[in-house]
Amino acid sequence: MIDCSTPIKFINIANGILSEGLILDNPGGGTSKIERINREKVTYRRGSSTITVRWSDLYNAYKRFRGKLVSSTDLRKFAPAVFDSGARPAGHSCNCTFFFHLMIKMGLADGNLQGRGVAGDPFTLNLKDS
Repeated sequence: MIDCSTPIKFINIANGILSEGLILDNPGGGTSKIERINREKVTYRRGSSTITVRWSDLYNAYKRFRGKLVSSTDLRKFAPAVFDSGARPAGHSCNCTFFFHLMIKMGLADGNLQGRGVAGDPFTLNLKDS
């Protein structure tokens, strides 16, 4: 079992799995390319957009939904300033799929990403309870 019981452990595992230049295929099409990683945040490029998300925000989402089925809708409701492009203050909806990719790569997901990522059929992923 992977121990992600603290933010530091979570960040250490994530930093060991992701690397600058890594390309992730997005389930809705296109790719996300990791541009920069440090102890506080990760920056990736999706199309022509450069997006930065803090590890603490990703950890908080994992902590909230571990052991449960989580959807992109759930993430947007939980932390709109992180996961919702339409919120004020706005986050970025691409952080939802980035979070799902990270959970899968870290071994914190049961199964694969489900859904089409559209209204009525959001992306969903079962998270393990570490």
